Amino acid sequence: MMPKQDKTAVFAAVFIFFAGISATGLLIPRHHGWMLLFAYFSAFFAYFWLCKSEIKLPQLLAIGLTARLILFLGLPSLSDDLYRFIWDGTLLREGFSPYARLPAEYLAQGIQGVDQQLYDQLNSQPYYSVYPPLNQLFFWVSATLSTSWLAQANVLRVVLLMADLGSVYFLFQLLQLQQKDLSVISWFFLNPLLILEATGNIHFEGLVVFFLLLGLYAFEKNRMISSGIGLGLAAATKLLPLIFLPAIVIRKWFRDGATLGIVAGLVVSIGLIPFINSAILSGMQSSLGLYFQKFEFNASVYFLLREVGFWLKGYNIIGILGPALSGITILGIVGLALRGQRRKWPVHKTMLFSLSLYLLLATTVHPWYILPLIALGLLSGFYYPIAWALMIFVTYFGYQEAGFELSAIWVVLEYGVVLSTFAIELIRSHEKSA
Repeated sequence: MMPKQDKTAVFAAVFIFFAGISATGLLIPRHHGWMLLFAYFSAFFAYFWLCKSEIKLPQLLAIGLTARLILFLGLPSLSDDLYRFIWDGTLLREGFSPYARLPAEYLAQGIQGVDQQLYDQLNSQPYYSVYPPLNQLFFWVSATLSTSWLAQANVLRVVLLMADLGSVYFLFQLLQLQQKDLSVISWFFLNPLLILEATGNIHFEGLVVFFLLLGLYAFEKNRMISSGIGLGLAAATKLLPLIFLPAIVIRKWFRDGATLGIVAGLVVSIGLIPFINSAILSGMQSSLGLYFQKFEFNASVYFLLREVGFWLKGYNIIGILGPALSGITILGIVGLALRGQRRKWPVHKTMLFSLSLYLLLATTVHPWYILPLIALGLLSGFYYPIAWALMIFVTYFGYQEAGFELSAIWVVLEYGVVLSTFAIELIRSHEKSA
């Protein structure tokens, strides 16, 4: 029986955790930076305490589930991406492609549900939709079931909540196969960034994590077709998981590797078939091109090189740096895959380092981009993604009522902590293997 003093501490930690999650996800506007940071760091402090406590895993999972259900009470306060989801889903419900035309063109047509009120909420008015077909399926379902914004949000939240529970199942299976400590599951399921950015802000990286873990479990069981389906579905949700193909395909080589790669490619291609025509491809290509040559947010190496570009050229050289860093990333990922094969790393470790390299060289790193990194890190015994999940929240300091501007001090602090933690863990892992 737990002593009374310990019970009091547990109740206090649970209360702080729920209060921090609900305040961050529902109550505090994102331009109130210091209040947000206090609420989020409080939730993170309680998260650390709960994960390090002697509370049983089922109770911890119940706490994580309750925290997610609290966020069903309101619309996201940290992200306005939801409104593009609603916009795209409404277009699909009315029989229009979200890829074919810009939002302003559809607004002018007077389509039912595609109105000025919703248009004014969009953060991507000048861009074609870039969300893959699998996401669009969920957007369509939510728009078909209800016209209420909160109801549509909660339909999508149900999908992401089920994805988190599925991720817990496959994480449990993978940890058992590796004979590792199952308490790692609580570090995943209770993670405040996962809760807030997936269930809270409705970012589909949560679904990507589920499909990746499904694919990894099938891979460990030598079920190449199932593994290819899992990886293909992850890429059909967000294109980013395609960077994992070298790590997985090279590991198996020849027939098995080819089977996995072909199945993954087929799954992605089948998802694209209903949307393929010249107008759609042109729109998607335009938006993706803008992403790599215009968008910049919370970058590390890119920001350093951009300053060098200003010094040498006198202007922002993102049009050169974006594609150049993408090319370096591809070469680096292939190199990591070959190194992992030679050194016999677990495949999830190679995937962890591949995604880390991608994020360090990317021009844009939003908080929700690192959610797959958390799962891969815990599987590989690395906790620097947990440190990143804490520190990346400082990017919300950049949101102002008039726009976005983040001081370089916060970016330096974020990456300084993350890279220091990574270096320490890397040194310790080398010492253990020596």
